[in-house]
Amino acid sequence: MNRSTAKTTGTKLPYYIADTGHFGIPISVCFSDSSFQQAVRDSRITTRHNALDIGLAESHFIEQEGTQNAMLAIVFNYEEMAKTDALERMGVIYHEVSHTVTHVFEFIGEDDSKIGDESRSYLGEHIFKQVFSIYATEEDKRERIGKRDREAFKQLGKEIKGDKLQMDQHRNRSPGSDSISTKSGVFCGTEDSNGETES
Repeated sequence: MNRSTAKTTGTKLPYYIADTGHFGIPISVCFSDSSFQQAVRDSRITTRHNALDIGLAESHFIEQEGTQNAMLAIVFNYEEMAKTDALERMGVIYHEVSHTVTHVFEFIGEDDSKIGDESRSYLGEHIFKQVFSIYATEEDKRERIGKRDREAFKQLGKEIKGDKLQMDQHRNRSPGSDSISTKSGVFCGTEDSNGETES
């Protein structure tokens, strides 16, 4: 199973996981600060960290001092990213993946300047494919949810309109029951004892 396109097996988490191959540190891919906060907790990081204070996306490498706890994360502001065109979104994904590649080498203790171009490129490609796929999966998920919500709202509108139409037909568009009597004709005189109209 490709874990990058599924939200983690077992318990559903509010973020996705991309792998770094043999480097052994997963990358949490988040689409909000709240999902990032969950990833921080799940990594047993107890220090406070925030994501998305400004900008479309961020890359994070967090090591908690005095522990073995560390994490990598890419956090996207989905709502702001959705306002950009597809080429811009792809550029932002590439940009954050590039930072993340640097963070992977920091994690393993390698000087980034001593890493060969091919190693960096292969790792970047490996991570980019996963993060791009994750982004597309999240986009599809939100699109389906939006379509489902629009359909439900449309159906609710039809039901309300149908109920209103039925109510209007029953009520003859009046505010209540037909308790006010209406006269069937126009009277302009009084009747005498024989039922004849007097003027």
